[in-house]
Amino acid sequence: MPLFLSPPLLRRFFFFPFPFSPPRHLHLAAVSSSPASMPSGDSGDGIAKKGRLRGLVFDMDGTLTVPVIDFGAMYKAVLGEEGYATYRAASASGGGVDILHHIEAWPPPEQQRAYEIIARFERQGLDRLQIMPGALELCRYLDSRQIRRGLITRNVKSAVDIFHQRFGVVCGKRAGAFTCLLDETGRYGSPHSYTDDTRPDFKVSSLSQVLSLLETQFDLMPPPQTT
Repeated sequence: MPLFLSPPLLRRFFFFPFPFSPPRHLHLAAVSSSPASMPSGDSGDGIAKKGRLRGLVFDMDGTLTVPVIDFGAMYKAVLGEEGYATYRAASASGGGVDILHHIEAWPPPEQQRAYEIIARFERQGLDRLQIMPGALELCRYLDSRQIRRGLITRNVKSAVDIFHQRFGVVCGKRAGAFTCLLDETGRYGSPHSYTDDTRPDFKVSSLSQVLSLLETQFDLMPPPQTT
């Protein structure tokens, strides 16, 4: 599992749907680097300053792929009727329940049953796996600029493998990254309503908007050539 580290005082760029929860599997962390300050303001000579960017790390479901897993049905199958009702109540009040963290407190036999249910739902989603509109063009653009890209996801490895075969905000901010929220329908409201820990640095309604964002806000820096 390659892990590329960014230089000191530089920030990474994470791209994820909201809400975001910590990953179960880190298949690849591609380094992105930018100055520790936001890419804005004037450098003193009338030229707006840009952040430096070496790569992007994407989430998978809802970012690079169209969401196809029925998470409500999966949570109900894992938690049961009573547990699912508790989860819905917590979500409605803004608390939320991380199902994987919740399962960790269960006895081993119950954990095994829960993980098998989750794996079954994820396998069922593989046949319906679709790439998100704009993802192919964005990845081609990053490749043309020699910008590294990586994937961070809690999907089973088989789902990630199929994604590669077919198509070739809290976590990010705590890692010192620039974060970008993909909100296609405006369902998440204004970022100003979020807490400091969950407020994304950027918000877009489609992946195609990321191209313009990268060109206007960042200096894209390909990795240094080695001999």
